Amino acid sequence: MLHSSHPSCFRPTIVTKKIAGWVNAALLIALWTNASLAQGKDPNTNAPSTNIPQTKAQELSSSTLPTTAANPFRIPQEGVPPDAAYSAYQQGHYLTAFSLATKLAGQGDVQAQTLLGELYNQGQGVAKDPKEAAIWFELAADSGDREAQFALGMLYANGRGVAKDLRTAVGWFQKAANQSQKNAQFNLATLYLQGIFFRQDTTKAFDLFTKAAKQGLSDAQYALAHLHQSDLYPTPNLDQAAYWMQLAAEGGFVDAQLEYGLMLFSGKGVEQNYKAAKAWLEQAANAGSILAQNRLARIHAKGYGSEPDPVKAAQYYLLSKKAGYKDDWLENFYQALSEADKNQAQAALKTRSLW
Repeated sequence: MLHSSHPSCFRPTIVTKKIAGWVNAALLIALWTNASLAQGKDPNTNAPSTNIPQTKAQELSSSTLPTTAANPFRIPQEGVPPDAAYSAYQQGHYLTAFSLATKLAGQGDVQAQTLLGELYNQGQGVAKDPKEAAIWFELAADSGDREAQFALGMLYANGRGVAKDLRTAVGWFQKAANQSQKNAQFNLATLYLQGIFFRQDTTKAFDLFTKAAKQGLSDAQYALAHLHQSDLYPTPNLDQAAYWMQLAAEGGFVDAQLEYGLMLFSGKGVEQNYKAAKAWLEQAANAGSILAQNRLARIHAKGYGSEPDPVKAAQYYLLSKKAGYKDDWLENFYQALSEADKNQAQAALKTRSLW
């Protein structure tokens, strides 16, 4: 499964590449023509125009006009700080972010173009419009912005705003990954591992997963943990598996919290620690992991490092049962409880808004 960034990235209006190119060309011609007229020149010959008095031409030529290269959309220069739009975005002020990004993007600010793409892609501060997002992403991606390159790759991978084209998507992932964009590195690693679009190459996959993991991407850390204990290697490295699993768990990856809890419970790659195991399993269970709820119910039913807690065992069992997880042993355990314990467990569930 391809990974998308949090938050996702930014994109502009694609009519089609051909039409968009014609529109841009027409816009530049119009701007050049207007600038030439303003300077008292004939746009066809670049010679002084006989229709404008020389004094007026000199007056206009001395005025400050935006250049087509630095400000292709001729947005008035208002001294907006370069980071103002992104700062507003981070604070959740999407209307302000959109307004500021529009001004900056029109002045050629690549990061603002990427942000505009994101706002259009997510429908934040403006109506959701994947086609518009794709245009802005492509504009920034062509200028080398790695976040825009990754975002554009995701649009092509999912066929949003552009025609679905996995090869084009992979091309943009490669460009972004070459600039250390961690989500692109993860996606490419997955493709190398599965042998999709490339010859299967576990070494290349391992290298890309490691680069993304070192940047804090929990998905990559979780993948590395599994690689280190898989049969892809003659001698699994359980210490490294536990190390990366712990980092992924600390990053909030629920499946990693479950599996790291089980590692601690069994002493696999780490020193056995029932108390820490229960803490990690509880985090995963409270986050909705059905398997963690089931395992935690069994642990509380039997104790393991502490006295059994039949009420907590019943609570977590009822959670997993409600989600459809069948466990005959826990069902028999629950049915053997006193009515008081059953009622206490059911009452506790009702008071836990999380559940």
